[in-house]
Amino acid sequence: MRTSPLLLLAGLVACTPAPDTGDKVDSGTDTGGAVDTGETGETGETGETGEVEPVLTGIVWDYVDTNITTRDRVTVVVTASFDDGSTADVTAAAAYSTEDSAVLKVYTPGVFQPIDSGYVAIGANYGGFDVTGALNVSLVPATNADLVFNEVLADGTVDGDPNGDGRLDSVEDEFVEIANLSAVTVDLSGCTIVEDDFGSDIPRHTFAEGTVLRAGEAIVVFGGGMVGGNSAPNVTFLAAQNADDALRYGLSLNNEGERVSLLDPTGGILTTFSYGAGGDIDAIEDASMVRSPDVTGGTWTHHTYAAGSTGDFSPGHYVDGSDFPGPDGIYAP
Repeated sequence: MRTSPLLLLAGLVACTPAPDTGDKVDSGTDTGGAVDTGETGETGETGETGEVEPVLTGIVWDYVDTNITTRDRVTVVVTASFDDGSTADVTAAAAYSTEDSAVLKVYTPGVFQPIDSGYVAIGANYGGFDVTGALNVSLVPATNADLVFNEVLADGTVDGDPNGDGRLDSVEDEFVEIANLSAVTVDLSGCTIVEDDFGSDIPRHTFAEGTVLRAGEAIVVFGGGMVGGNSAPNVTFLAAQNADDALRYGLSLNNEGERVSLLDPTGGILTTFSYGAGGDIDAIEDASMVRSPDVTGGTWTHHTYAAGSTGDFSPGHYVDGSDFPGPDGIYAP
């Protein structure tokens, strides 16, 4: 049987499937979630911006007004309070003040260091908040652990002019140098330098009322002369005053040797030094005798040959010419 060509064509058209465009063509018109346009962030979060810092509401310290001596230090703790109820120790970060830095200083945060006597207002500040108080500082007398003889010139005929007054004088150019070995300001009022003459202590100089020796300082007492022209950091220069008209010979240091002592007002020995036979050092007649090393040394030596020496004597300075450190050199960290 022969099939009509028209029937064949109609069947072919009916069996051919239509093109599938539903999955393979992205027209961009489906906005119901099929198209990913990128993350725009969740509307319920703003991202991490850091925790909200608590607000400082004030400071306090554990200090109360008090009386202290120059042997004391006052240590305080500064505490900050915040609006969330928390607290923090801010001692190291606080700023400190004293009304008179000649009487009281702060070298280490939270520690008030006496320098001299007096009544001083003090304070601390942190974050714009202040706390205040006051300290009353009194001097303490020197003890036998505070002071040392550091240099002694017994030969006033040494080359040069030790007291610096432009005159060479074997009596007036003699000197003793007393240094504060401690970290304490001490009162020397009424203390006396004596020399041992044939077994008895003879006063050669009495320190006037109000004579103070601070930590790291020294006092030089010459046999006499016009010593006011001398100047050195942290050093006081004096001419011997013994208030005894019968003893007109300054310090009266024997070249051959003797013992020199510093006595407190009651006669107690604060420090002593001897030279000559059986003494701390053999007598030296062409230079001064000095501790080695300066101040802290346990032995004595000839100044000219001491390590770093710049000459035969150095009143008011170390043997190498450097300065006494004073309170700042002792207390500063």
